[in-house]
Amino acid sequence: MIWPHATKVNPCPICNGVDWCTFGQRAMLCQRVESDKPSTKGGWYHFYGDNQASRPLVLPKAKLAPAHIDAERIINKLRDSTYRIDTFAQILGVSLESLERLNTAWDNSHKALAFPMSDGAGRHIGIRLRNNDGFKWAITGSRQGIFLPQQSVTNGNARWIAYLPEGPTDTAAMLTMGLFAIGRPSCNGGNEQIKEALKRLRIGRVVVVADNDGIKTGGRRPGLEGAIKLKKFLGLPSVIWMPPSPIKDVREFLNKGGTAQMIEAEIKNKVWNRL
Repeated sequence: MIWPHATKVNPCPICNGVDWCTFGQRAMLCQRVESDKPSTKGGWYHFYGDNQASRPLVLPKAKLAPAHIDAERIINKLRDSTYRIDTFAQILGVSLESLERLNTAWDNSHKALAFPMSDGAGRHIGIRLRNNDGFKWAITGSRQGIFLPQQSVTNGNARWIAYLPEGPTDTAAMLTMGLFAIGRPSCNGGNEQIKEALKRLRIGRVVVVADNDGIKTGGRRPGLEGAIKLKKFLGLPSVIWMPPSPIKDVREFLNKGGTAQMIEAEIKNKVWNRL
């Protein structure tokens, strides 16, 4: 059985998010707000309990889990189409090359860009979609994975730095600036896959990129908290970088004139350590 995802019509009752969080019959699996019941696959359980105010107004019915899709075959078929993605590169403010390195394609049936998600070994295991309105979802049967560019680390070593932003478009923004990046599916997802990919590519230092998402209810900062959690999990020499306020994420930073040199100058003065 799978748990239905939160939507705009029926948001997560814990964080008010409209994606990634999922409904269970007895608990909510929230991807942003921590509890004392963490899930081994990411997120935290919040049991509804006797407090009816915490229960979602409309609890979707559980559905049978679909078979996993053949993401490799689907993305290759989409990329074989004649539809070009250069227009979308201009809309997003990233380079066409960056989208191509992420194996981005156009899914005409969903009227959306298709970004393959990979496991740590580089195998495509799912496909994230993004339409012109910025709405994000995944093809049914996808497994959550990381956004891994076509390999450019030919002689990986401990001195090579990988940047770890959230989402495919921020990853494309990092690649556009000439920085090697591996995208996380969310602020708390993909940690094990990231660790496997870094080990496979023999990358010894990382910059965990946190969204500047402001302070949420209860004083929480999900982007920064997720970055700290990943930094601890990886156990590599690392620093955390966040776009300066009021800029929210990497793509906005790039579109407002941000450069790799600006980021590198800032992280140069940070203390690299293992938490």
